[in-house]
Amino acid sequence: MAGDWQELGQAAAIGLLFAYLVAKLISTVIAFKEDNLRITRSPPSSPTAAAPAPATPFPAEPRLPSHDGSTDGGSASDSDWEGVESTELDEEFSAASAFVAASAASGTSVPEEAQLRLYGLYKIATEGPCTAPQPSALKLKARAKWNAWHKLGAMPTEEAMQEYITIVQELFPNWDAGASAKRKDEDNMASASASKGPMGPVFSSLMYEEDEGNDSELGDIHVSAREGATEDIVKFLAAGVEVNVRDTEGRTPLHWAVDRGHLSAVEVLAKANADLNAKDNEGQTALHYAAVCEREDIAELLVKHHADLQIKDEDGNTAQDLCPSSWSFMNQAN
Repeated sequence: MAGDWQELGQAAAIGLLFAYLVAKLISTVIAFKEDNLRITRSPPSSPTAAAPAPATPFPAEPRLPSHDGSTDGGSASDSDWEGVESTELDEEFSAASAFVAASAASGTSVPEEAQLRLYGLYKIATEGPCTAPQPSALKLKARAKWNAWHKLGAMPTEEAMQEYITIVQELFPNWDAGASAKRKDEDNMASASASKGPMGPVFSSLMYEEDEGNDSELGDIHVSAREGATEDIVKFLAAGVEVNVRDTEGRTPLHWAVDRGHLSAVEVLAKANADLNAKDNEGQTALHYAAVCEREDIAELLVKHHADLQIKDEDGNTAQDLCPSSWSFMNQAN
């Protein structure tokens, strides 16, 4: 009887254990199905959205609406305003230069100092700083114009335009009165430019350019001195050519040799008893030429040969007045 109860207890225990295991298995299966169903029904997440946005080194500038309704940066708006101001200045400068050209065509009289200033400002405004080589001292007007341009240095274009307009306003207070008058001036400027060449709207007295000296107007010895051909100079002198013969502007071979910087030719002419103090039609001696052209070695040679330092040209200037202050040999008593 006791054995039966023992077997019955063991069977009950085994049954309970089996029931527990079956229940556990069923619970696990149900839980797995529910999880799988929840995963299947949930929408897939976007990897792009989940990924953090990359950091930017600088914050993006806000884009502001432009005048036409489109968006653009603030710097572009500033550039637009600068462009408007620049265009207005360009137009006013063009009108002023057109008026000046029309005045030149009509023969208006203006002080030469103002003419040269206008010329220099116009060149700066249209071409920038002077890079052209310095003209010969024999070309007085060309040299004056070059100096007017060169001395302005690297003046900004806008500043040159503004000063040009200011000078025109001072010379002709009513120059810009009336749109019709300005249009007429522009027409005159076009015809004046066509006849005057590419030098720009400056007064007619400054439009004239001296040439290099027509060889047909020069003696052979002048040409040789200009070119520094010392052997030819010696031959001409040996053949009886006058050492101080003058060209149409009153210049001797010595003037030409000094102007072109031919030291050896100057030495030959000085030893041949050339007149060191001969004046050209402007009253300038060879020493004046050396001072203006800054030919220091030639100037020193002429002084050693007793060139007169006190001779004045037609403007009242001596060679001492025109030479650089660093030339100590020019300060000695004559």
